[in-house]
Amino acid sequence: MRKFILFLLTTLSMIGCTPTEKLKYVINTEESKNEYTSVRSEKKIQPYDYLYIKLFSLDPKTSEIFNGPTSQQSDAGVQLQSYEVDYEGFISFPFVGRIQVKDLTIEEAQVKLEKELTKYLSNISLRVRFVGNKITVVGEVTRPGNLTFFDEKINVFQALGLAGDVAVYGDKTNITLLREKDNKTHYVYLDLTDKSIVGSEYYFLQPNDVLIVNPVRQKYRQYQDRSLIFAVITSISSLTMAAYFYNQIK
Repeated sequence: MRKFILFLLTTLSMIGCTPTEKLKYVINTEESKNEYTSVRSEKKIQPYDYLYIKLFSLDPKTSEIFNGPTSQQSDAGVQLQSYEVDYEGFISFPFVGRIQVKDLTIEEAQVKLEKELTKYLSNISLRVRFVGNKITVVGEVTRPGNLTFFDEKINVFQALGLAGDVAVYGDKTNITLLREKDNKTHYVYLDLTDKSIVGSEYYFLQPNDVLIVNPVRQKYRQYQDRSLIFAVITSISSLTMAAYFYNQIK
């Protein structure tokens, strides 16, 4: 009887067990090192990106025409004054018209725009940057959804921080990254317990990336075995009571 009860208790504890290795970040191993070079591919302008373009001029009126009142230069104001890249890769700039910027870096776009504007204006310079960058984080996180960031870059850990961190049953060894490029969706699988992740070309995210935090398998197993757990507890209780009354009668 005691052996059977011990067996049931052991089975119950195994059902509720979740490997902690899948719940940690950057596990240190004998093979891992403490310094990595981060690989960050430079973001190129793509359709549906938003660009903030600020014009600097010695003429205050010219600056105000293109930039608006200086009091509006908050993150919200920057977002409202941004230019959307259309599906063909063009932006429509006041008094100049449509300018192709697809597949250019920010620096290349800035040079091209300045060249176009100097045909109409003199003594001007531009500042160009991405704004309203969005990524999506779903799955086993505290606050899933679309996240907006205004920094020039964001890494995978910062993105998960914005989403409230990985939830209790999130599997840090199995993060799915979806990235669109040239009308194709690429799937990449990341292991955030591996210290070398900081040296990966996917450590830094790009606008419109999607992170999917998958659950550990034990989560589903626990849901499926709830009835079994209840049955095990009921059996233990019944056997304990039966043994008690048997000893009393005996």
